[in-house]
Amino acid sequence: MFAMSIVQGIINIQAERNSCNEPADKEAPPVMPSDLVRVQPVMFFRDILQPRNVHLIKANWDEDAIYEIEQQHRDLVKAYKYEPPVKTILDQHDHKTKFNDAWEALGIRFATLRTFCGGLATLFPNSTSVESDFSVLKWEKDPYRNNLLDLSLEGVFQSKQFEALAII
Repeated sequence: MFAMSIVQGIINIQAERNSCNEPADKEAPPVMPSDLVRVQPVMFFRDILQPRNVHLIKANWDEDAIYEIEQQHRDLVKAYKYEPPVKTILDQHDHKTKFNDAWEALGIRFATLRTFCGGLATLFPNSTSVESDFSVLKWEKDPYRNNLLDLSLEGVFQSKQFEALAII
């Protein structure tokens, strides 16, 4: 059942594009605990959780689980303010901290929030997203790449992106 729910969730993923089929201009939401503690609970609900309610329900999250995400965010903010060990842990995180390392440092206390944020941070390459990425960068599948799996093409894309970012 767990595997089936994951597969069903992957099937429902869509690339975020605007009405002109250009990349969405919204910034990615914060997913790291050190970033989430800086988001007021009302803003978290309004800007991050509420816009995704429909998608969460389609992915078989019930209202109690969605409420638990909101509550765990509130608890994380409180823990950061009032529990020195939590503040110390999160203040040590920077842009090099890996997602799993950041959340594992907090234990299982915020497991539902972590699962939600993991979903926000995860990209599942498929034909649509890979072709979209290549078209945005004006790259195409050349005759030699037509038989590559989309995951292989995603690797090519990420490599080219890494080279471009290394220059900055």
